[in-house]
Amino acid sequence: MPGAPAGEEAPAAAAGEADPLVSNGLGSPACERAGQGELSARSRSHCETSGFVASAAPTSNYGIDVHIDKGVLGLSDGGLMSAVQDLFVTPLWMALVWAVHALVVMLEWCFTVDLLAGATAGRLGSALRRMESAFTAPWLALALAVASVLALYHGLIRRRVAETIGQVAVMTAMMAGGLWLILDPAGTVGALGQWADQAAIGTLATAAQGSPERPQRALGAGLEALFTTAVQAPWCYLEFGDVAWCRDPARLDPGLHRAALSIAALEQSLIGCKISPLVACATAGGSSAKVLQRSAELLRKAQSNGAIFLALPANGPARNSINDEGSLLRAICQASRATSCSGSSAAPAQFRTNNSTWSRVGGLLLIVAGLLGLLLLLGFLAQRLLTAAIFSLLYLLLTPAVMLAPAFGESGRMLFRRWGAQLLGTVVAKLIYSFLLGVVLAVLSVIASLSALGWWTQWLLMSALWWGAFTRRHQTLGLLGGGSDSASRRSLAPRFRMREARRLIPGRRRSERREEKRAPLVRPRPGADADRAPRATAASSRSPEAPERRAGHASAEIREADSRREGLIACKREQLGRVLDAREEARAGGGTRRAAELSVRGERIEEEIEDLLRTPAQGAEHDQDVRARPGAPAPGAVAQAPRAAGGGGGGGGRNHRSSRSDTATLAGELGARGDAQSAAHGREQHRPLDPRDHRSARAAKHPAQAQREELKQGARPVPAVGMRNPASG
Repeated sequence: MPGAPAGEEAPAAAAGEADPLVSNGLGSPACERAGQGELSARSRSHCETSGFVASAAPTSNYGIDVHIDKGVLGLSDGGLMSAVQDLFVTPLWMALVWAVHALVVMLEWCFTVDLLAGATAGRLGSALRRMESAFTAPWLALALAVASVLALYHGLIRRRVAETIGQVAVMTAMMAGGLWLILDPAGTVGALGQWADQAAIGTLATAAQGSPERPQRALGAGLEALFTTAVQAPWCYLEFGDVAWCRDPARLDPGLHRAALSIAALEQSLIGCKISPLVACATAGGSSAKVLQRSAELLRKAQSNGAIFLALPANGPARNSINDEGSLLRAICQASRATSCSGSSAAPAQFRTNNSTWSRVGGLLLIVAGLLGLLLLLGFLAQRLLTAAIFSLLYLLLTPAVMLAPAFGESGRMLFRRWGAQLLGTVVAKLIYSFLLGVVLAVLSVIASLSALGWWTQWLLMSALWWGAFTRRHQTLGLLGGGSDSASRRSLAPRFRMREARRLIPGRRRSERREEKRAPLVRPRPGADADRAPRATAASSRSPEAPERRAGHASAEIREADSRREGLIACKREQLGRVLDAREEARAGGGTRRAAELSVRGERIEEEIEDLLRTPAQGAEHDQDVRARPGAPAPGAVAQAPRAAGGGGGGGGRNHRSSRSDTATLAGELGARGDAQSAAHGREQHRPLDPRDHRSARAAKHPAQAQREELKQGARPVPAVGMRNPASG
């Protein structure tokens, strides 16, 4: 802060220089083996200065400098801006930096920590042998006895000798394999795990740099590029407002470089101990002396303006004091007031004042939006990789119990096969996730090289990459063969619709069976004699059930059939949606043949949906065709039939009732549909005719039946009105 005595702030700054994440166990595991030559010289240098392979500077140095004059009581406009930066910008930014640091270290653990090798392998072997003596040995005799009984039953009683011999051989091989895992876990699953680790990191190196050589160096370089892109570049904007000025070595400020070398020489000389207004005194050989030595080394090696600032702790006097002549802020501001800077670096120097508070807030929100996608993606990959390593250990500890399962028949052998597949899958899963991580790092390096686009454009592209890779992770893994189960997940609403549609299918099937049983009463069998149809029609017309009641039942059946048909349509549409999604995934994966097969299946489902939707319309068109046929009653005659029937004789009521049922029967004989929906439609359209018109129509349709009725009743046949008798020629 301006005006603060430098000697008072120096001890606090020096005490806060140690990285709390690295000192508490979140250092890079690869740095412990840096002397073995697995890392590059740059990565080994990072391990020496920060203990973190992805960055040369400690993570705590990525804090944001705030230089705002709050006034005497802190009630001015500067006090509000300082509160916004101290209470919102700085904590949120440091939380993101720490989260990225933790996830990068977790990814290093995934490729460097082996739970089935080293000291862990010895403890694992002893634990498996204890479980074998406590569980496997007591139950092994019983399991073999059960296996013998089952073999005798299938081989001698059921006479499946060849099949039984094969099953016994498979059982023996499975139990022997399980016993081998128990006796030598490091030589079996451990060796396979080491091979998988080497293949995984080689896959990552191939995807990231195009060559599997020196995979540890490729991993370190990839993680460094990731941390630089996700943390260092956004820090440059929040610190200076100009990313190019911060990172470009060609724009290194000469005055800032001289000030950095001066501070480095002073830090190196004060490890003795000498008092200075900028740095604290440190005892030789102590932790503070090591921190000062690393800071001096970073200042001497810095080749950009941002690297010089990152060599010192944030908000310290050597980095953020405007009153001390040798501080970094004074070197780029070239004035005694931070709001009145001059020179080529005046704008980056003034970005930490109150005038740029809202620029920092807006930029931080965009940075947070992008980093959330990165955190989710890295968290997903790290969780899957670590889960695979942990579950390989868990499945291995289940070996003493699972090795007895093959003795209990086919179900036990199926359980053993599933266990073996899961164990193998957890060991080999690193290949898929390592390849995906390598692809992400490769694309990230390509976008980072497009400096001509400007940093904000690059940041938006990288944010889209991170969010896109995370949201489409299941589809990508399904394409690679590792996420088929997750890729098939659906929302709850389609599942409920599918369940409702399936619930309606049995009712529709029962309705179809009832309609098939009633079909002979309405639609005569092909090839039947002409005189049998009138007798069946007459028998149906003498039913004691009233026509209105039958029409009501038919309407209820129609409504039930419609609801079931709608459920079936919903089921078919859901099936069509799944087929179309699978077709798009096949096209995206290059499966042309699979996409063509799915297209044909989709067309077939669409035709079935169209048939279901066209069913009511076809019934209405059929009734119109029936009324348009020669010999069918005209609509006017149907409308006038009740009035004409009112003047009949004493038998008019009987004739009226019989004509009502006979008219419906005649409609069925003329080709009406046999299902419940068309029958009700026919009764509605063919209302009772006048008895005379009805007899004429029936005589025209069936002359033999009309002659028999004439002989019975002793009446003369009535000529058909508007119809031609087929017998007359």
